[in-house]
Amino acid sequence: MKDNGHEVTISNRTIVRVLVLLLVAFLLLRLFIKAHHIIELVFLSFIFAIALNPTVSRISKWLRIKSRGIATGIAYVVVIAVLGYILILVTPSLAKQTIDYAKNLPSNISSLQNPHSEAGKLIKKYHLTGQVANIQQYARNHTTNLHIPVISTASRIGDFLESILIVFVLTFMMLAEGPRWMNGYLRLNFKRRDWHITLAQKMTRIVSGYINGQILIALIGATVTFVSLAIVSSILNVEVNALALTVIIFFTGLIPLFGHIIGGVTVVLACLFVSWPLALIMAIILVVYLQIENITFQPYIQAKYNEITPLLVFISALIGIAAGGLFGAFIAIPLAGCIKVAVEEYLTQRKILTSN
Repeated sequence: MKDNGHEVTISNRTIVRVLVLLLVAFLLLRLFIKAHHIIELVFLSFIFAIALNPTVSRISKWLRIKSRGIATGIAYVVVIAVLGYILILVTPSLAKQTIDYAKNLPSNISSLQNPHSEAGKLIKKYHLTGQVANIQQYARNHTTNLHIPVISTASRIGDFLESILIVFVLTFMMLAEGPRWMNGYLRLNFKRRDWHITLAQKMTRIVSGYINGQILIALIGATVTFVSLAIVSSILNVEVNALALTVIIFFTGLIPLFGHIIGGVTVVLACLFVSWPLALIMAIILVVYLQIENITFQPYIQAKYNEITPLLVFISALIGIAAGGLFGAFIAIPLAGCIKVAVEEYLTQRKILTSN
């Protein structure tokens, strides 16, 4: 091949290398597409392992245990005991509330058709009789094939529990074997060893800060929800499972950005089954709380613990949700923080960026 009077020769070896690289890239892409869910679980386990590593190290130091596996097992027993205690407290009352709602469902539907009830008067006043009849007919038609969504939901719950079990086991193995792998890697004689150690420490601090920040935000939201439910339900003289709804708020609050919105909608719907004034008041409280959270302590916690700007958090969460749903959102933010740290360290080493 000639270019401006110069002859460029491309050897067969170069062509073969390019073709092999393209083939490898294609196979890796296919592998990622087929195994993206497993890759997400591995990344999620890695994040949890980094977040739990300080706790396991403290347990090992306090109890003077040399085995990482035993220290990790003790930490897991504590976590399982706490979660089991919460389930024991929450499940019976939540099941009772669900059964009571199912028993009262026929009377609630009949009250909509009663023109002398408050709901019936509102429906008649705003000419919603036709819409209510359509909703009832829609519900009646779909309840005849209720076994289909039940089977589908059970299958999804099974897949979710399987994913939790995989993350549970992977996190345990990473906590038990991770330090040994890291020490083996750092014993290798390679250039810029100190730079790699510094980078790993900064990335660990980013992930740990992210987890701690999310737990703190979820804990604040759960506290506000529990206090509000306790006060409002006592004023309105209605019974509501405040503890169960608080647990829901806490666990959904661990989901970045959108977690408290999901939890808030769940709480309001649950309160609506008990009392519509309670649902209305809780909706107002939660909306006000979310506004306060978004403009005050959430940016402060992100800046203090995560070292990531709110814009980067928001963009990372959107990309993560588009790529892998809620799991992707949970992984994307610390991953973006680690990439940010790596780029900054690289530019600093190249003296393109001045260090603070």
